[in-house]
Amino acid sequence: MFDFSTVENQEIADKVFQEAKDFLSFCHFGLQGIARTEEDVKQIVEKLKATKMAPLAFDTEMQFVPMVREMFEDYCCKVRLHCAVSYPMGRCLTATKMSTLDQLRRIGVDDVCVCLDWQAIFSGRYGAVEKEAKQIVDEFQQDFYRLALVIPATLMSDTQIIQTCKALDSAGVVSVKVNPGAKLGVSFEEVALIKRMFPNRFDIHPSGNIRTLSDVLRYREMGCNNIHTAAALEITDAYIVKKLKEYGGIQ
Repeated sequence: MFDFSTVENQEIADKVFQEAKDFLSFCHFGLQGIARTEEDVKQIVEKLKATKMAPLAFDTEMQFVPMVREMFEDYCCKVRLHCAVSYPMGRCLTATKMSTLDQLRRIGVDDVCVCLDWQAIFSGRYGAVEKEAKQIVDEFQQDFYRLALVIPATLMSDTQIIQTCKALDSAGVVSVKVNPGAKLGVSFEEVALIKRMFPNRFDIHPSGNIRTLSDVLRYREMGCNNIHTAAALEITDAYIVKKLKEYGGIQ
């Protein structure tokens, strides 16, 4: 993270630090995946703590929740914890997804996303998509800071995206995560399509292959307030440099 002690004007440094905190608060950041080790997660937590900032949520696997929560106990900022369910292809039975969500609720995880069944989407079984989404929403919508349903938009046609979103609309879904990551990168066109077809309807979470400051700024301009990027800290660094140059804090 940028070393603010190198900025001679303390007023500018303080202003940019606060703006950077606000910027990071729109991003998800963390470390997920079944191959991740406890040591991997510890290193990422310490990297975040060194910034003295907090993302919108810290993404982790369920088995690491107690450790991560303990590591953030003495932190200067409140950090929400996020876990994904049936990641990335949504192939768990609905009952298994419901059971996992109940476990996450009981252990106090703040924020979750649930992957929809790719097979149901690609076979056009939108009634099944709606039924599963409604079960999840009816039981858990009020119990998490955000509960997002995940669609693999990059692999879907425009028609499939629209039909799936119609099913989610009917189910009462509020938040839609566009792509699970896992090598599937979101595009501006996918987000624009949903916003055009469902104006002011969904809280859209772009995810996957968001690597630059310009990417994040464009999604923010499109009205996305929940952006998943593993590069959140590097992007925040770029934002800090940009703002310092604007304010004359650095050349």
